[in-house]
Amino acid sequence: MLGFGAFTWRAVFLVRLLRLGKGARIDRPWRHLRDELVIYLGQRKLLTRPYYVRGLGHALIFWGFLIITYGSADLLLRGILGWQLPGTETGLYAWSLDLFAVAVLASVLIALFRRAVLRPPHMHIAREGYVILGLIGFLMLTLLVFEAAGMAGLRDQSGPVFYVIIASAEPPVARFIAPLIPSPAGRAIFAGAWWAHVVTVLAFAAYLPWTKHLHIVTTLPNVGFRKQTPRGQLSLIEDIENKETFGAATLHDFSWKQLLDSYTCTECGRCSDNCPALATGKPLDPQKIVLDIRDQLLRDGPKLLRAAKANGNAASESATVTSPAHWVDTKPEELWACTTCAACVEACPVTIEHIDKIVDMRRTLTLMEGATPPEAQRAMTNIERAGNPWGEPRASRGDWAAGLEIPTFAEKPDAEYLYFVGCAGAYDRRNQKVARALATILRAAGVSFAILGAAETCNGDPARRLGNEYLWQIQAQQNIEAFKAVGVRKVITSCPHCFNTIANEYPQLGGTYEVVHALPLVRQLIAEKRLTLTGGAAEIVAYHDPCYLGRHNGIYDEPRAVLDAIPGVQRKEIAPHHRERGFCCGAGGGRMWMEEKMGQRVNHRRIEQLVMADTGATKVASGCPYCLIMLEEGVGAKGVQDQIKPVDVLELVAARLEAPATLTRSEGS
Repeated sequence: MLGFGAFTWRAVFLVRLLRLGKGARIDRPWRHLRDELVIYLGQRKLLTRPYYVRGLGHALIFWGFLIITYGSADLLLRGILGWQLPGTETGLYAWSLDLFAVAVLASVLIALFRRAVLRPPHMHIAREGYVILGLIGFLMLTLLVFEAAGMAGLRDQSGPVFYVIIASAEPPVARFIAPLIPSPAGRAIFAGAWWAHVVTVLAFAAYLPWTKHLHIVTTLPNVGFRKQTPRGQLSLIEDIENKETFGAATLHDFSWKQLLDSYTCTECGRCSDNCPALATGKPLDPQKIVLDIRDQLLRDGPKLLRAAKANGNAASESATVTSPAHWVDTKPEELWACTTCAACVEACPVTIEHIDKIVDMRRTLTLMEGATPPEAQRAMTNIERAGNPWGEPRASRGDWAAGLEIPTFAEKPDAEYLYFVGCAGAYDRRNQKVARALATILRAAGVSFAILGAAETCNGDPARRLGNEYLWQIQAQQNIEAFKAVGVRKVITSCPHCFNTIANEYPQLGGTYEVVHALPLVRQLIAEKRLTLTGGAAEIVAYHDPCYLGRHNGIYDEPRAVLDAIPGVQRKEIAPHHRERGFCCGAGGGRMWMEEKMGQRVNHRRIEQLVMADTGATKVASGCPYCLIMLEEGVGAKGVQDQIKPVDVLELVAARLEAPATLTRSEGS
């Protein structure tokens, strides 16, 4: 009872700390169940490239731990109360127990080798890790020994009935070891190994909640309660006009689920391994962000609990006893370095949501402290004043379409689609060519579409990712009202940031539409034979995955299918940094509007990866205006602009249209 009591006492304390956080919405229960089966029990996120081998070792430890824990519970109940758990007497369970015990032992040895010899750079290696591995290994050994001793004791007819149960199930490894144990010593060895196993289980239970291996317990609820909204959707600040505080300035401002994330971090370093900011010398380390919250919670949480008790559980009064979540001078630099690319979220095996915490802390810096970097503040001022980060006149938003005779919704109210051009397509000269290419493609396929022209304004993505939720809501409401005024139901975007915001975040404010990114639509048009592409000069094209198209919205195959459908184009991957492991261009999360003052520029690293991949490509294609801008700057800075030309996939399609359609006023209206 001492071991279980110690575990329960610590667990209750940790739950009390979680309750310091705000409530978290829980919906779509069937998806929670699916996640438990696929991610928790199936260990899907562990068994991914390039972590498959070590992930398999951890998965074997996990699966073996579950099976052996069930057996340990059976031992305790059978030895103390005489109860038996169902299935433990079967041969199938005995075989599973033995085989997993051996697999776990092998995995423990591999884990010890990695920690002691290989020492991965972003893995936190502490003494407690060796203790936990030692306890797990000892549990496996004692299990095999008392099974074997039980079988050896069967030769002594005066042995307990429990020997017969073990022997009848014929566990394979124990059967192999049993002949090595003298029959007269079987009873004593059995008793010693049994008690050693049980005591180790109890010691493990008492020690576990004090270590990072608490994730063995917290992963189950953390996976089950992860947000079921789209990955690209940030939380909404409701009734923002009447709020007095914004973001995460104290522990009370995080949700209990965000605090649970901090308990669940395994300190494996996968998020850090995949972070483009950290890889290029920025101070951001996503693992450190999570662990800083955990350390603060464990350090200041008891004071908050005592203050709350003294104030009659008035948690708001006790918030002043803790420092802000960004309490050190370097923390803002860490937070602003994030591109919100979701590489950390994708890599995390226990579904920790790093971006939400970072943006919540940015909200405090922006809305409460006015501590936004000057360049980012200038971009937000331009959005507020002119409706775009460049600060170009609102009236010129439709000038990109000069000569194309593209109708506005006011001129063509029965148009099926709104083409939401976005700020880059409207104002950036390079991306204006992409917008014109898409317009040509849509006309060639006979798609009924129109634009808003000057009535369109910035979708608000940069402002929201920079922490200015207030400005985002203003921009979003303006567009929603403009959509409503002309009856927009379907939206096409050529920008993944526009796509993500309108599809995933506008519904938070009542703006629900059928939204499609241009590349999946073009793939559909090609499949329906509404577009005919002609051959051109043979060329090799490498594809760069935009973060907000790929990791945030799962659109990987459609752009590749479009490239594969273009005659003469041979597609290449920028391996190993492609698809889910694609490397960010560096412009997301508002970074498009901030200077990179530390380390290497992220887009320069991306060009280096492209060159090192040795694809033979003469072009690198993407489906995002930010990526196109960053790739063009990168090839110029690296001096390879004569060898590799950045393009948008839409430009490649438009260049090979059979008899490209010319837009006229009569056709377009």
